[in-house]
Amino acid sequence: MDTFFEQIVKIKKSPAKLFLIIAIWALTIILTPIIAYFSFIYLKAFVAFVLFGLYWGIIKLTAFFNIEYEYILTNGSFDVDKIINKSSRKRILSFDLGFTQRIEKYNPSLLQNTDKKAVTFACNQDDDNAYLLVAQPEGKSAYYLVFSPDERMQGAIKKFVPKYIANSAFKD
Repeated sequence: MDTFFEQIVKIKKSPAKLFLIIAIWALTIILTPIIAYFSFIYLKAFVAFVLFGLYWGIIKLTAFFNIEYEYILTNGSFDVDKIINKSSRKRILSFDLGFTQRIEKYNPSLLQNTDKKAVTFACNQDDDNAYLLVAQPEGKSAYYLVFSPDERMQGAIKKFVPKYIANSAFKD
């Protein structure tokens, strides 16, 4: 019988990102009359197309701030997908849970001596329920995944990690 679990985690926008979105829209609204004026002088009939393109581009740009992560567990294979604006999906990590070396409650000090390129954050940075999963497939470098599985996903992961890790995994 196949095992399949999935969980979606929505990423909250930080105050800096919210400020950036507001600044982009404010700048666009302020510059709209100037852009319309110069479009009318140089492009005549294409003013509507230029303004439409401007606002369409700004909508697409601000949509990149809507991020979700999806955890997918299929028969011991664990995948993490990044979803942008509920329309674009990219697989950012995929490994077999059998290669898991440890699972523990996340603490930023755990990653102080780790190469930042090897770490994948797939949850909110300030999530109290975040865990660090370290897996190292044979012949490859280690994966460091910071994620926030719910209880159902935790139970499913325990079935596929080595027994000595499953006994201590996801304890507070």
